[in-house]
Amino acid sequence: MVEDTNSRWNWLFKLGGIAALILLALFLIGMIGISAKGSQPALFQNNWLIVLFMLNIKFGGTQTDWLNILNPLDIVIMVLFEVLFLALFAILNRTSRFWSTVATSMPFLGIVVFLITHTAGRSALLIGGLIFSVIMLRSNVFSKASAYAGLMASVLLFFGGDIATAMFSASTVVSILIAIGYVLWMIWLFLMGRRLFQLGSGKSQEA
Repeated sequence: MVEDTNSRWNWLFKLGGIAALILLALFLIGMIGISAKGSQPALFQNNWLIVLFMLNIKFGGTQTDWLNILNPLDIVIMVLFEVLFLALFAILNRTSRFWSTVATSMPFLGIVVFLITHTAGRSALLIGGLIFSVIMLRSNVFSKASAYAGLMASVLLFFGGDIATAMFSASTVVSILIAIGYVLWMIWLFLMGRRLFQLGSGKSQEA
């Protein structure tokens, strides 16, 4: 049976779609900056995913201390993810209300922790994305390709990025894992944005 996403939330689906596409644009700018030998705007230089990647490829001048900077861009990213997750909650809470609630709370909790510590909290986005991707595997609203893209991206960026960088010295292998996860993360955001706009426009609820 096709899940009822409830048309009264069409505005939220569209808002979530906008948030997903803005996030995609931000991550794309960050990736282009790396490709251009670190010439991205100053606001992107301390984004934690960019810093993790540059640390592992031993990019000249990159410092671990950059991960401890209260970067406004990271806060903007977490707020946008909260909007995206609220839209996903409106769709997936019937599949798993408990875990959808946990996933939706992650960006908010991450913002609080980040503002307090200036270090921790940002990985909450990856955990939230991981949880939602697992829920999607049980849903008929999102495609399995979307679910697997989000699942693999979250795992690679969390374990291959945050955890591996904290536990091991700079590694080409870790940088490759981060790069793959980063690309999959952008693919997931594109798929989420497109699907949410479809749902917001009243199109078929079945993937």
